[in-house]
Amino acid sequence: MTRYTAQSTSEEVCKDLSGQIQGSRVLITGVTPGSIGGEAALQISRYSPALLILAGRAIETLRAIEDAIKADTPSANTKLLTLDLSSQESIRKAADEVNALPEQIDILINNAGTMAIPYGVTKEGLELQFGTNHIGHFLFTNLVLSKKDLSCGIKVVNVSSLGHKRGPVRFYDYNFQDGKCYDKWQAYGQSKTANMLFSVSLAEKLGDKGVKSFSLYPGRIETGIGRHLKLEEWVKAGWKHEDGSINHDLDLNWRSLSQAAATLIVAAYDPSIEGSNGSYMVNNQVNNGEAADYALDPKNAERLWALSEELVGQKFSY
Repeated sequence: MTRYTAQSTSEEVCKDLSGQIQGSRVLITGVTPGSIGGEAALQISRYSPALLILAGRAIETLRAIEDAIKADTPSANTKLLTLDLSSQESIRKAADEVNALPEQIDILINNAGTMAIPYGVTKEGLELQFGTNHIGHFLFTNLVLSKKDLSCGIKVVNVSSLGHKRGPVRFYDYNFQDGKCYDKWQAYGQSKTANMLFSVSLAEKLGDKGVKSFSLYPGRIETGIGRHLKLEEWVKAGWKHEDGSINHDLDLNWRSLSQAAATLIVAAYDPSIEGSNGSYMVNNQVNNGEAADYALDPKNAERLWALSEELVGQKFSY
């Protein structure tokens, strides 16, 4: 099992796993300054990956994180990829761009996400959190995997959350009656559960063909993903005090940005966890005991795969 702890930082983990990082070709979605994905990209870039693809909606934001990486590591080989996970047209265009590269990626970190937002829908009419956090990544990942020689091996990391415990996938009504009975936290929980079930499916369907997949909870951290929450919501949840300061109760598992990004890096590069394909990670450790049963259930995973294929209008058989 992995030798890292909840206190392990990205700096420590990257230094230890430098041999695995060197020469790797990694794509990270949701890469913005001050985000977990941005921090992971910055840390990984210091240890000579052969290619680091930074994917996100806004090219200006991607250029900002690329500039930060180049200022720190001028030799870093970066590529920017415009990817809007709320648009299947954008996803297909981005996947075509990745598949046209002369070298195949070997690590995909599905980090992008949105949390507890007002009701909205994707370009295809799907509830925005489910459509972006899961369906978008499902389509993008499979479009890339279906064009790849899987025998070369690929790792797919799906960033989930403790918030998966707020609810299972609502197979009977994933769109919340088109918003009529919308609960933003249940919707977030549904999407994060879906992230975990996606890793279960990838391990089950493609594990014997060279694909490894892990889902994870990076710990509690305040980043731009919480920008839709008002202070009173943070206080009501017990995450902050009324003056806006963070409640550092140990049970809340607050992490620094570097500590939060560490679990992404461990999931992507640590060879010692590969015998636990499809598992859920917390604080740099495989910890399926911390997952809700419905979020790792193979039957739910298969049902979600079928629903996801229906919602993207394409079947993926390997």
